[in-house]
Amino acid sequence: MKKLLVTMIILALNFSVKASESSFLNDDVSSLIGQYDNETLAAISNELVKMANQEEGMGEFDLASTHYDRAIKIREAIGMGTHKSFASIQYLASQAYSKAGNFCEASSYAKKASDAFRTHGISKYEQKAEMEAKEFAKACRVVAAR
Repeated sequence: MKKLLVTMIILALNFSVKASESSFLNDDVSSLIGQYDNETLAAISNELVKMANQEEGMGEFDLASTHYDRAIKIREAIGMGTHKSFASIQYLASQAYSKAGNFCEASSYAKKASDAFRTHGISKYEQKAEMEAKEFAKACRVVAAR
C-alpha cells in the first residue's frame, strides 16, 4: 500500500513539474511534509532521486534539477540534511544544473556538497566538488557578464 502511495505522490509531483508550475515547487513539498511520516517522505525523496537520474540519462537536465531540488527540500525538512546521502544528492544536483547551463546554481550546490563531504571526512569527493564549484562559478560569471 505504501509503495502505491509513494508512486501516486511521485506522479503528482512529476505532473506539476511538466505542467511548468515552478511556483508549485515549495507548496507541493510543504504540503507533503505535513501529510506524511518521515519514512514515507524518505521513500519519496529516494524516488525523486531515481527519477532525476533517469531524466539525466534522457538529457532532461532541467527536469532532473527540479527533482533533485525537491528531494533535497524533503530531506532537509525531515532532518536528513547532515546525512552522507544528502551531500551526494547536492553533488548530483550540481551536475544536473551544470548540464542544463545553470552554472550559478551548479556552483552553489557543488560548494555545499564539498562542505558536506568535508564534514563526513570524504576528501576525494570533497576535492572534486570544490574544484567543480570553482569551475561552475567561473562559468556563472561569464554568463552573468553577457
